[in-house]
Amino acid sequence: MMMRKKLLAAAVAASILAPMSAQAVNVSLDGSGQALLYPYYNVNDGNITFVSVTNTTSVPKAVKVRFREGAGSEDVFDFSLYLSPQDVWVASVSRSGDNVMLSVPSDTSCTVPVAATLATVPFNSTRIDATYTGNIPNRLSEGHLEIIEMAELPYTNTMRDIADAITHDQTASPVAPVDCTVPTTFSSGQQWAILDAGDVTANGVVQDFQAPGGGLIGNAAVFNPNSGIYFPYNATALNQYSENPIWWPQNSQEFASITDVAGGGIAAIAGGADSNGNAHTNYFSADDDAPLVGGNALNFDLPDLSTPSVAEVNAGDAIANQYTTATLTDDPTIKTGTFNGAVSMEDNKRDAVTASLMGNAIIGEYITSGTYATDWVVSFPTRYLHVNTDTGANTVAAPFNTVETAASGQACHDVDFDYWNREEAQNSVSIDVGVSPGIPSPGVVLCYEVNVLSLNDANSASSPSEALGSVTNKAVFPLGTNFADGWASLGFSAYSLVSDDVVPVTFTGLPVVGFSAVANTVSGLERGGVFASRVSFDKTN
Repeated sequence: MMMRKKLLAAAVAASILAPMSAQAVNVSLDGSGQALLYPYYNVNDGNITFVSVTNTTSVPKAVKVRFREGAGSEDVFDFSLYLSPQDVWVASVSRSGDNVMLSVPSDTSCTVPVAATLATVPFNSTRIDATYTGNIPNRLSEGHLEIIEMAELPYTNTMRDIADAITHDQTASPVAPVDCTVPTTFSSGQQWAILDAGDVTANGVVQDFQAPGGGLIGNAAVFNPNSGIYFPYNATALNQYSENPIWWPQNSQEFASITDVAGGGIAAIAGGADSNGNAHTNYFSADDDAPLVGGNALNFDLPDLSTPSVAEVNAGDAIANQYTTATLTDDPTIKTGTFNGAVSMEDNKRDAVTASLMGNAIIGEYITSGTYATDWVVSFPTRYLHVNTDTGANTVAAPFNTVETAASGQACHDVDFDYWNREEAQNSVSIDVGVSPGIPSPGVVLCYEVNVLSLNDANSASSPSEALGSVTNKAVFPLGTNFADGWASLGFSAYSLVSDDVVPVTFTGLPVVGFSAVANTVSGLERGGVFASRVSFDKTN
């Protein structure tokens, strides 16, 4: 029975599905949450991307900021950010020669590593497959962001060293956090993840860590200072993402192979296991791929969009479940916040996030007549968790059906594309009753994590797209002279994901966020703006 089919307008394309339980991951209605998904950054063709995240609550927070390139979604730059109450962190990303650099010129919020270090380290291509033959700087120049709240750091009892240190001193001139070296000291002294709420001591720093509480909002904008074109958008926010702290130190230790247990907090529990008896090796990352040390993930790889919290992992018996890059035994199951059923822990959390974002079509307008150009940004935030071969299984997981080719980052998926001009003429593979006659349209293939569908683009395949300046992630689609302006529907109804509930639930579509960018391309008169995308979605059982 069809349970739900609606169209929702949003600043970005995001689907909002009825939760499978009271604790299911879901897309926030008010744009604030525990995890933020930014569908696009671009520094090609002179572009700069501005990024901001705001803590709207009265409690300090530790968050993970991660930039992923847009082809295969490999981690190219990440760090830990500490936000004091009502704090805003802002930065820009730009290209300097062959390097992509982060700049935080006027922001004092604490980061690990410190802001001065972040500004000197370019985005890194280490995770991109060594056989990739494309232009590495161009691949790094486009992508998406994920910002994940790892923990709240309350001002409670005497365990508040980090909270006090990262809070801005309003009596100082200029106003700045009290001491940003404290979270750096703590991270360097903390060997294990903090996966249980409570007091932790590391390297002489003491802090009460509590579950993420949400209240983060995010914005971004692609800006070209040469032309003045400006494309702003809001990040998609996820609520009920984690029920316990999911804090990992910002260091390169290979967490799956550490056997020396020291320190306090989670490190002192059950010999490197969480309070449910689960070994730290359960906390899988999509990036546990060569050329990492020993082929395993490192501390700074986590959390990602597949990482469960302690409250979501059930050990099942006294033997700690072991999940490594080679072996999966005694599959842990998720208790709340995601799907039920005896499938791997990583599948459950991954699929819960995916289901919350799934849409069977995105719908929007376009303008390509005269000197106007339209690019649709179509980003699949969890694609990297379904199509890569990091676990060595060389398999693909629903709702996607094509394995990524490591050398290119491509995993190409056919989608439907129907479009109408302003006088209701339709061009599609099937003609509905009540519209003017149309002709069959060619197929559209989306091959990347982030896709820029450039409509009626007159530039060559190797040239930047006309609106956003996309190069690596550009897919050109000619509409024809009779379809210069109109609206279109990009359909994903051939794809689905089935839950492991007692009564299975089928989600139709693909996990998608994005927007459409429209620009006037006349030199000296450039203007640009963003159209909101709409998402339709189906859930059946």
